[in-house]
Amino acid sequence: MRLTLTLSTVLLIATTASAQDWTGALNSDWNNPGNWSDWPLDGENITIDSANYTGVMADPSINATSVFTPDRLFVEDGHLTIAAGLSVADRFVVEGEGEVEQTNGALTTDRLIVGLGGLFSIANGSLSVTSVLAVADGSLTRPSTFSQVGGTVTILGELGFECEVGDHRPNYRITGGTLTVNGDALWTGESPGSGSGRLLVEDGTVVVRGDIVGDAGSTMDLYIGLSGGTLTTQGGMVELANGTDSIRITGGALHFDANLEIRNEGVLWSDPGDVYIDQQAELRGSGTYRFHSVTISSGANLQHTDPQEILVAAAWIDLGSFDPDGNTVAFIGQGPSIVSGGNFHGMRVATPSSGVQVVGTCTVAGPLSLEQGLVHTQSNDLLVLLEGATSTPGSITSHVNGPMRKIGGEAFVFPVGKNGSWRRLGIQDINDADTEFTAEYFPQPYGNTVSLSADLVSVSSVEHWTLTRTGSTDDARVQLFWEDASASGLAGCSGIAVAYWDGSLWQGLPSSVQGSCTGSVAGSVEGDAPVEAYVAVTIGQGTNGIGVEEVTGMAPPRLAFDGGAAWMRIEGLTTGTWVEVRDASGRSMARTQEHTLPTGSWSPGAYVLSALGSSWSFLLVR
Repeated sequence: MRLTLTLSTVLLIATTASAQDWTGALNSDWNNPGNWSDWPLDGENITIDSANYTGVMADPSINATSVFTPDRLFVEDGHLTIAAGLSVADRFVVEGEGEVEQTNGALTTDRLIVGLGGLFSIANGSLSVTSVLAVADGSLTRPSTFSQVGGTVTILGELGFECEVGDHRPNYRITGGTLTVNGDALWTGESPGSGSGRLLVEDGTVVVRGDIVGDAGSTMDLYIGLSGGTLTTQGGMVELANGTDSIRITGGALHFDANLEIRNEGVLWSDPGDVYIDQQAELRGSGTYRFHSVTISSGANLQHTDPQEILVAAAWIDLGSFDPDGNTVAFIGQGPSIVSGGNFHGMRVATPSSGVQVVGTCTVAGPLSLEQGLVHTQSNDLLVLLEGATSTPGSITSHVNGPMRKIGGEAFVFPVGKNGSWRRLGIQDINDADTEFTAEYFPQPYGNTVSLSADLVSVSSVEHWTLTRTGSTDDARVQLFWEDASASGLAGCSGIAVAYWDGSLWQGLPSSVQGSCTGSVAGSVEGDAPVEAYVAVTIGQGTNGIGVEEVTGMAPPRLAFDGGAAWMRIEGLTTGTWVEVRDASGRSMARTQEHTLPTGSWSPGAYVLSALGSSWSFLLVR
């Protein structure tokens, strides 16, 4: 139950209560009857006002446990020092220019209200508040302030921030010690009040066991500033209900240590500062989530329900589990970012400086967007894109610097590179969804460049890719890209082919070229047949026209058959043109540069004849 005492009630009590007044007629001894207008008894109200002070006797000081327990204590434009025990049965009000300084002892009260510019500070000792500690409004000269330098503050009920008159910033500032709130922390503002209530954690330890709530429609903003120490919330909700509500972290650590829901219509921002998910948290709302580093503790779970994208600047450490729910995590830091584990739906990389370092296995089920910065991987620290995942092509400034894996049966282009070189590798014609291909680019030749099959003259002395396959025996056609033909050692397109290492020799494939093969221009070479071994691939130079130039637009040839249909002759093709015959299932029956084909052993059925790289085909029926 919310018990926050409104400021209007505080003022009413302060102006109508009959109180014993401090006069300081003799000295500053709180327990000296001569310093009071009438000696207080238990259950009476007490007022301390500087109008009654004289000389050096102006400040009452409790240096020994108070001999009476007031019902209500009002410090108005005066100063009270508490260095020993004091109990206030009902409420303790500090307002206006009133100041209370606790240097030791144990203070207990049902309610503590600091308002209209009042100041309460604690450096040592303990303070226990049963119902509510409220910091409200301010004066023309200063905000209402509770300052905790040390000691222990325990609020069994609620911590409240209020503003009902004027534009003020009432604040609770902790630079040391321990604050424990067993109830809610609540921000409430009503017109004509405005401003923001501020919980400022610069050091020390703060634990809020209830909810943290900025009321919807409040005229005062919720503001939590964490620059050091630790803030732990253990309630079921953190609610930033208004667009101007914010939690700003510039240091220290924020722990979400409960099964809770974070409803954010404002800003949750850390730069730097660490955020820990210690149990189960759900992110909701249309506001901004911008984390410096996030750690999902072992056994904990973070669910990203809203918004569509959250931002991370430095580190994502997933020791528990993460449910992305179709949303994206964007890495946007200026410094190095670390991704240690994590099952993402979407991942966006926009780190202009040192990029993202993957530690362990990181999976992406949806889109991978490479905008700025490299994604650094190794064989045991791998980026894995699952079935159905996609990727932007990347760029010279943003690609995967190391190996990456793609699972699934769809065509895919690996946005890989290394050491300042961006060299993509594409795969296609895969049928099995369980197939896993892992690709990596190397800006140096393969260890063996001299063991060549008869159809190859040479392979690249500049670069190669490794391409390995697991999960199935599904083959793939391969496409190799260059962004600068001269940097890839190319001087023309004639004879260029995809070459693969079969374990003992480099084998060449009939291939088609797109783009340019000279100068600082981009292009690619694509094998017209699947790779048959998965170790390494590179750009080769073929003999006898193994590298097939584009022949789109070639006039269809003529077909001739002998009387018994044992042979088929293809007439009108340029010598060396590759032709292929596939059966109804798509299986290749023949792939050759010979233009007379034996057909006597073909089973009855339908076949398709085409020239590789051309736009024509024949349907044959036997």
